[in-house]
Amino acid sequence: MFPVLDLGPFAIQSAGLFLLLSLWIGIWLTGKFAQALGANEDGIENGILYALLAGLIGSRLGFLLQNPNIFLDRPASLLSLSPTMLDPAFGVLVGLLVLVIIYQKQNLPLWPTLDSLTPLLILLFAGVQLANLAKGNAYGLPTTLPWGVVLWNESRHPVQIYTLLLTAALFLWWFVRTRRMTTGGFMRSGILFGWVSSGLALIVLLTQAFVAQKTVILGVDLWQLLAFFILAASLYLIHRKQFFAGKRTAVFLSLGSNQNPTENLTKAVEKLGQRVKIRQRSSLYRSQDVRRTDPSRVYANQVLEIETSLPYDELTAWLKALESQFGREPGNKDQVPLDLDVITYGNEVFQSNGKKIPDPGLVQYRYIAAPLAEVSPDFRHPANGFKIQAILQAIASDQQPVKKWKEEENGTTG
Repeated sequence: MFPVLDLGPFAIQSAGLFLLLSLWIGIWLTGKFAQALGANEDGIENGILYALLAGLIGSRLGFLLQNPNIFLDRPASLLSLSPTMLDPAFGVLVGLLVLVIIYQKQNLPLWPTLDSLTPLLILLFAGVQLANLAKGNAYGLPTTLPWGVVLWNESRHPVQIYTLLLTAALFLWWFVRTRRMTTGGFMRSGILFGWVSSGLALIVLLTQAFVAQKTVILGVDLWQLLAFFILAASLYLIHRKQFFAGKRTAVFLSLGSNQNPTENLTKAVEKLGQRVKIRQRSSLYRSQDVRRTDPSRVYANQVLEIETSLPYDELTAWLKALESQFGREPGNKDQVPLDLDVITYGNEVFQSNGKKIPDPGLVQYRYIAAPLAEVSPDFRHPANGFKIQAILQAIASDQQPVKKWKEEENGTTG
């Protein structure tokens, strides 16, 4: 084991170094992945940092509550940097509590946020195993196997190495499943978190069987018991979200046209209403070509809230077929008889066939955000929790003039 690393004139506690490195890399990966998902990257990272600070303070306060005499005799020791004067369990509890409070204050959506945190969970778990390896903690049972390590005068199972290898395999699966950290894939929000937490719990269940020193309650290892409950809860979460997420889904659709726009959009709404339930529809909005290829070209835009039992892929295939019925030519962005796009599909955050949901255009274009704000003024972005009014304010109105179509021109009742 190597509790201290000698780097020239410096002697560094290796366990602390491994934990700090895993934390730093984990936060960096979390930020990158949150950005890829469209989640609130800054809010997630700030919450982590505040939780870490609160956790450190909580660890010292927890030790103080258990050992008040030490601080009464030496009040200055309250500010000591000694890692032995900490209560890690109490610190973790305080840190998690602060993290939940901060995320609730920022209205961060639960499941996309937990999905974003998955790389941090894996890296922190690996960091703890590296710290145990460095200090000789969580050492294994005696063994005669050739890869045993000598510790406390006996050849023992290298439990920490077992755990690190399994954790590396889990991280590789995560990296491939998220397509090199670019997307959560076509999964309902929260399922990625469920798979990662169940993977970590399974690793603990397997490797804890080889650990020599155990905390036993009623004849059962405490860590294995905790891991079993986490595994069961995670698999239940996956099962519920995968198979019982609800038969009908609320979907926001964006409609657009620059060819006979008012007539085409009116007919399109009628066609849509024949197959799906239309909950709400916005007024028609007049906008210009955001690509600036032809400033004189006028678009009509509208947002519908529909309710459907169609899976996402089937819904988008039907919408593309409907576009074709109106004469839409694939790839032709100049003449657009009808354009139909899914803005949000329930509260899910995913990517399918190169298309991100929620639609990134929601935070880029007023012709989507303005009519959406009309039909759903309390709308929050499913990935980052931003209110629709904040999204509208962030989009420059002078660069994207969008106005309601006159009532007598669009021939609708709004």
